[in-house]
Amino acid sequence: MVDVKTNIEDASSLMKEAKFDLHELFFSITQHDSTIIFGNETFFRISGYEEDEIIGKFHNIIRHEDMPRIVFKKLWEYIESNKPVVAYVKNKTKKGRYYWVLAIVFPLDGQFISIRIKPNTQFFSIIKEVYLELLAAEKELDMDESENLLLQLLKNLGFSDYDHFMNEVLLAELLERKKLLFSSEVKEDTYNNLETTFKLDIKSLYENSKTLLQEYEKWFARIESFKEIKSIFEEKGVTLRKQARDVVLLSLNASIASYKLDKGGETFGVLSSDIRKNAKENEVLIEKVHLITQNLSESLSEIIFLVSYISLQMEMATHFIKELLEGTDEEINSHVETLYKLVSQYHEKVMKLPSVIDKKIKNTISYLEELELQFMYFGYIQIYGVIESARLDDDRFGFVGIFSQLKSMITKTSDEIFIMKNVAENFYVENKNLINESKKDNLSLDKFGNNIDKITRSDKQSD
Repeated sequence: MVDVKTNIEDASSLMKEAKFDLHELFFSITQHDSTIIFGNETFFRISGYEEDEIIGKFHNIIRHEDMPRIVFKKLWEYIESNKPVVAYVKNKTKKGRYYWVLAIVFPLDGQFISIRIKPNTQFFSIIKEVYLELLAAEKELDMDESENLLLQLLKNLGFSDYDHFMNEVLLAELLERKKLLFSSEVKEDTYNNLETTFKLDIKSLYENSKTLLQEYEKWFARIESFKEIKSIFEEKGVTLRKQARDVVLLSLNASIASYKLDKGGETFGVLSSDIRKNAKENEVLIEKVHLITQNLSESLSEIIFLVSYISLQMEMATHFIKELLEGTDEEINSHVETLYKLVSQYHEKVMKLPSVIDKKIKNTISYLEELELQFMYFGYIQIYGVIESARLDDDRFGFVGIFSQLKSMITKTSDEIFIMKNVAENFYVENKNLINESKKDNLSLDKFGNNIDKITRSDKQSD
């Protein structure tokens, strides 16, 4: 006889979300064929599987049927290209419940490491609607058509491509998570009652890990500043290019007006020629400013997302070492070394960027100083033009208006140059501090790696 009540309870259970707290992190290490070779305690608890039930299985053991196929195709495209990838994923527990994660996947030496955090932003609410639309469409579309639909839906939301989407999502989720965690700080155990040499060594490693995490957090705290600088450079670069084109057009109007003059036309012809010549020179110089600031903006984008990645990786390493500290094992897990290797890889990339940025800022400042001098000379032309216009006492050809417009353009452009130069100079100083801090960070990472080696050697000797 069928137990109706039990069936109803089982069906109800499938609709329930598994508990996944904000402060929790879980990760897995997967072979290139998607076989799970490691998961941390949080992964096992949330998925509902015992370790021996999930290790050696394909990752699709936790795949939820509500996930569009095209999302996994995008994930694999990035992994196959050896690039990190970010995606919202709905997973299924052993008992059929579900849980949503933001998965950040890092390829490493033929394997990939997946770190998952609890999603909290408005992007999460939006993407669930996108997934519903994709699921419905996939019944009739092939994979290429599904991909086109995904990209179109993202463009409708203001994202140029999947790279743009995942970078914005990652940063927003990490910033929101840190804000929420800051408002709900939990007092941490000091672990003063440890007895074994191994646990004391792991505690030392844990303290070292927390110190390194704090140093990466300082970099992460600068992200808003990096974003603001990037935005200013991009905005002012566009404005300067527009101003340069407007000055060139004004010089042409001045030339045409000078040809119409019988008396005094030569003087205005010379002034118009000077305006046109300097306008062309300025246009070339402003294009250089635009290209170098565009290049600088790309470097800022790179450092923003590298810092996002490494701060998350280090948090995961710290979280995992804490699990070792609180667990019953008396030997270090080899996957601590894998996490260290991942952090080291991204650490090297992050630490190189301030020196690269340093050269680009110096070039930017140099071009802006040259541009300042050019517009100072423009100011002399404008003043002389106003004097000549007054002496002519005949404004039928609009020279008063032309030189008035020129003054307005000089003022506006000079203001934009001043703002950009001020931002660049301040950032130059801040970036020098980053270069100095990176030396300290290198020492901390070396200490972290040496501690892992020390514990690993001790384990081998005790065997």
